[in-house]
Amino acid sequence: MSQDQRQSTGGFRPEIQGLRAIAVGLVVIYHLWPLRMPGGYVGVDVFFVISGYLITSHIFREVERTGSLSLSSFWARRIRRLLPASLLVLAVSAVAVVLWVPETLWSQSARQIGASALYVQNWVLASDAVDYMAQGNVPTVAQHFWSLSVEEQFYVLWPLLVLGTIVLVRRTGMFGGDRRLALTVILGIVGIASLVWSVVETGANQASAYFVTPTRIWEFVIGAALALLPLRAPGRWAPVLGLLGLGAIVYSGFAYTGATAFPGWLAAVPTLGAAAVILAGSTSQPWSAGRLLSWRPMTFVGDISYSVYLWHWPLIVVVPYVIGSSLVAWQKILIGAVSLLLAWVTKVVVEDRFRTTGWIARARANAYRFAVVGMVTVVAMGLGIGAALDSREAAAQEAFTQAQQQDCFGPAAIAAPDACGSVIGAGPVNPPPEVVAEQNSEPRFPDCQTSLASAALRSCTIGSSDPDPERVIAMIGDSHGTQWFTALDALGRERNWQVRTYTKSSCPPTNALRGLPSEQTGEAQQLCTEWLAAVNADLAAHPEITDIVTTAYSSAYTYESAPGEDYADPASDGYADVWSQWIEQGHPVHVIAAVPRTQGENVPDCLATAQVPIDCATDRADAVPADPLVAAADSAGANLIDLTDHFCDETTCYPVIGDVIVYRDYSHISAEYSVALVPFLAEGIDAA
Repeated sequence: MSQDQRQSTGGFRPEIQGLRAIAVGLVVIYHLWPLRMPGGYVGVDVFFVISGYLITSHIFREVERTGSLSLSSFWARRIRRLLPASLLVLAVSAVAVVLWVPETLWSQSARQIGASALYVQNWVLASDAVDYMAQGNVPTVAQHFWSLSVEEQFYVLWPLLVLGTIVLVRRTGMFGGDRRLALTVILGIVGIASLVWSVVETGANQASAYFVTPTRIWEFVIGAALALLPLRAPGRWAPVLGLLGLGAIVYSGFAYTGATAFPGWLAAVPTLGAAAVILAGSTSQPWSAGRLLSWRPMTFVGDISYSVYLWHWPLIVVVPYVIGSSLVAWQKILIGAVSLLLAWVTKVVVEDRFRTTGWIARARANAYRFAVVGMVTVVAMGLGIGAALDSREAAAQEAFTQAQQQDCFGPAAIAAPDACGSVIGAGPVNPPPEVVAEQNSEPRFPDCQTSLASAALRSCTIGSSDPDPERVIAMIGDSHGTQWFTALDALGRERNWQVRTYTKSSCPPTNALRGLPSEQTGEAQQLCTEWLAAVNADLAAHPEITDIVTTAYSSAYTYESAPGEDYADPASDGYADVWSQWIEQGHPVHVIAAVPRTQGENVPDCLATAQVPIDCATDRADAVPADPLVAAADSAGANLIDLTDHFCDETTCYPVIGDVIVYRDYSHISAEYSVALVPFLAEGIDAA
């Protein structure tokens, strides 16, 4: 959030600094008390409008004065203004991660710290938003850098567009040689295109649309339009306009929630509100928004707002790990106060000094040297954290292979409790939580699962490599089918079975319409329908397939009959309908019952912070709800493989069994426990 404070006339705008205070206040309150200010995230949109206005004003002043624009000077100023503080906070955050954050979060944190140093964090989060396996990720110390990444990308692209327009006007004489008119028209076209894309993408894929740059450009354009157009609020109406704008911003902060279709057109409320405040300007009336925003405490917070934004979020993320508990009210207030103190110190010692004095300000090239060295240093810190985890993973895999030979390792401990004693086990978990947590981002069989946003058939062949296998098995399901790949691969190699995989995120093999409360895309059901049809067509095209193994995270969905169907119980009948067709085509169907549910928390994260592993366990009554797969298997005549008793005893479902972590996240079993269940899975298939 740049702090250039001059308008096109060069005058100081204290009310804009006050508007910054409102924006950062909304964000900080939202992060500390999300239920009190559920729409406080709109503070970021206010910042975007301010940046569009100030940067465009600055650029156009130079264009008017010199007839051109020095890109190298512009970017050097941005570097001196923004990077010293941001790279400092990222470096401190990396150290804090190693000192206090659970090791299960190191990989994700390191990745996002590196992405933030390169100002592409928004694209990383957009990718994670549509990645089913990343949706359970907890926020990292650098997550808030997504908005700074959007701004930096704006600072790179905006002057290029301006300079390109100047050259176009100069060489062609378009727009009668009027640079202001040309910029207004071209930026307007860009803004309209961005707004349309924002509305469309928010409706189709809101999680991704929230972070990507194209859906946000129009918000900068609103500010840019104020800088380019000769707009002035009539004197007597200026106070009213300012109050209405301020009211729109505050209203959005209270009225919007996480369920609001945002950004889309609804982002127009806070952004136009910010534009109205800027347009109204500073007035002398005591009841005006400009007068309120120009109040010294407001402008002081506005002055340090950039550093407040930088510091507050790492504190919110790290402090709970330091104190070992969730934040309570007084601790949140203290974090707010410490954020202000750190921001003030950073403003005085880092921001002001690097912007105007010292080595970095002596020559334009020094700014670029600083940027390269600083970014490389922070990225290297992230890579170092990742390298530490990689070395642990190699050692853990070797130890796991040796530990498999023990009599009470893994599910054997719960199968023979009298002989083994503790179900959880007596030794350290193997592999450790930080290694198991890596399996979501680094699966054993990458690119073998169709993503949320696609219906394309994505299949892999695992198990036996014999050209003449004894069986060819199709594994069909959602991501809870993917969790069995390691077991089926091991079983296939052991028995000369070839396994072909057909899985898609959040797509259970049912003819019912499935719903998901955390749906990330508006067209998910249609994509699932198309994908299942492609699976059935591929099965028909491969008569060598002998058996089908299937499963799903069945209790996660809601179900209703599809058009033309009238299921008595859509939850089970939709599955039975599909499986009956497979059986009629000559394929024995083996249904793996849904694995027990957890507390809903990422299990490796819980184990990394819990006093004892049993703290992460779940009561069997909660972990094993009614499973539609069980009723459907009976109705369709499929072979049911219920492995629940290898996860739970009569009262408890365990996060660790026989020194093996059972789940790699909040619902999917770990690769190690999947392999450990091979004898019991084979027994279930043989029972058919």
